Amino acid sequence: MALVATAAIASACGGSGGTASASPSPSPSPSAAALNFKLNGINTTASGTITLIAQAHSFSVELVISGLPANSSHISHIHVGSCQQRGNISLALNQVVADGQGHADIKTTIPATYPPATGTWYVVVHAGPDMQGSSATYLLCGNLFV
Repeated sequence: MALVATAAIASACGGSGGTASASPSPSPSPSAAALNFKLNGINTTASGTITLIAQAHSFSVELVISGLPANSSHISHIHVGSCQQRGNISLALNQVVADGQGHADIKTTIPATYPPATGTWYVVVHAGPDMQGSSATYLLCGNLFV
């Protein structure tokens, strides 16, 4: 009876009733390595780090900053070029919002590949919450390459 039940289960699951063989489980994909870059203040004591993690079809950018004005808000972007050779905005990052002690920690996931196909990128945290007047001034800058 048990033999008939086993044969019925094997046939219902697509088995042939022969010796079962287990296929190997896929190995977990290796975790992406984090790339770390410095975020330097421009005419400010604020500074921070950029952590970039590249995946197959996206990458994430985390900005950890200290020394910002308490409860301040700053627009941030990835630009084409470098801090030394400034270029146009390429990708938007999430708004940087400092807490009451002037610390900020924001993460943005971008549906693009890193590194860029051509050229280089750098991160800018601007002086204010938008691109109007003095708010557009660079407050912090960090190259996304060695």
